[in-house]
Amino acid sequence: MIIIKSFVKILSCLIGCYEYLVKAMKIKYYKSRGVKIGKKFKFSKKSYIDLHKPDFLEIGDNVQLTRWAMILCYDSAKDKEPFKKIIQKSPYGKVKIGNNVYIGAHSIVMPNVSIGDNVIVAANSVVTKDVRPNCIVSGSPAKVLHVFEIDM
Repeated sequence: MIIIKSFVKILSCLIGCYEYLVKAMKIKYYKSRGVKIGKKFKFSKKSYIDLHKPDFLEIGDNVQLTRWAMILCYDSAKDKEPFKKIIQKSPYGKVKIGNNVYIGAHSIVMPNVSIGDNVIVAANSVVTKDVRPNCIVSGSPAKVLHVFEIDM
């Protein structure tokens, strides 16, 4: 029984180290492509960062991207017929995420969006417009639920 517990402990440590290394390599890859990423960026391996225009993405310090959350800088619908004629805008758009931002599971940050500092994006939200600092947003499209003051 002690041998099994020791084996499980060693195995979980190895898996943890492996996941840490994979995430570190992924961040290094994003940065090498042109994504600006701040310190203490945490993300789920099941999250998605669009690399169609990596230099259009800027992620601040202490940002967490949870499971199945997406950051998009490319809206493929705007690039297809007949939508191309209807929506006379470029399919590409810059995305800027401030510091201390939490993006909940299954949320989507669309192109041409800026999210301020100290923001929580609730699960299953679709952020289609700029989000002011110090608030909680939720819904599809995301709307401000609560505004708060941060004591520093």
